[in-house]
Amino acid sequence: MSRNRDTEMARYLAGEMSMKEELSYMSDSGKSREQLSELKKMEKHWKYFDQNPSRNIWNSGEAWKHLHQKLASEGLLEDQATMPEGIRFSPMLKIAASIALVLAFSIPILFYGVIRNSNKDSLIHHLAREGVSTVNLPDGSLVYLNEGSKISYSKAFKNHRAVELTGEAFFEVMTDPRNPFTVHSGEVLVSVVGTSFNVKQVEQSSDMEVYVLTGKVKVSLENTDQFIQLEPEEFGHVKNRSLSSSNQEDPNYISWKTKDFKFVNSALTEVLQELEDSYHVEINSNELDLSDMKITTSYSGQSIDAILETIGAAFEINVSSRENSYLLTK
Repeated sequence: MSRNRDTEMARYLAGEMSMKEELSYMSDSGKSREQLSELKKMEKHWKYFDQNPSRNIWNSGEAWKHLHQKLASEGLLEDQATMPEGIRFSPMLKIAASIALVLAFSIPILFYGVIRNSNKDSLIHHLAREGVSTVNLPDGSLVYLNEGSKISYSKAFKNHRAVELTGEAFFEVMTDPRNPFTVHSGEVLVSVVGTSFNVKQVEQSSDMEVYVLTGKVKVSLENTDQFIQLEPEEFGHVKNRSLSSSNQEDPNYISWKTKDFKFVNSALTEVLQELEDSYHVEINSNELDLSDMKITTSYSGQSIDAILETIGAAFEINVSSRENSYLLTK
């Protein structure tokens, strides 16, 4: 590994590369599949490291022992350098020392573990129990949680911008090139610097959709070398542990968050279903035959009551309501 390659790896792990540089670095034909796998593993744990030295005690002597044995077995050591046992480093110093050793010996990436703190007391949780919930993150970023969705993040979030997501959420991320923002959901890792995008678990928790509204987003699949870069109006799919992308063609994909709708010659049954999903209400129209009814219209920030009133007037339908339920009758 050349000095230039060493520098590139350090810049990549530190998050100092532009998206273009990252893509060039990751697609370098000189890298082996094993190297890429190890790099992705190190990157994942680097990004998700919980900076709480009082709860994470690291034995650098044991780490050095394992590293020393690996280097010796590969014939990369000429002397028997040792590290006194019992010396303990802070978590960040341990990681820095690990990278320094890798660079110093100019060998393929070695990774011997970073433990992620799973203590519940160190995490903050938000759950959208009813409707859409807005979460203000410590760095100024905003998260819009769809009903039933949940995010968790460390109390040390400002130093480590990473969240866990279950369900669906729209993110408006504050720009911070020195501290990338990551979303971990299922087996997918979404990495950005500053942008707005939607992440949604579909069908199974391992299948995902990522839609980019502004900026650029990198989507990676855990334990593989797969990743894609998405730009505005692009749509990323994760299905059966495979990544793909396409253009977003549904104008109402994030209407659950924006409450902006656009329907062009749309079946009224589909419109009502979209409204149910976006406003988290029940619309019962069993008494009516809506099969031949179509509508072309748009709505922007209106309440569900106002929208159903206009639909009722257009099709001569009575609308009655009770709590979060609506009934359409002749």
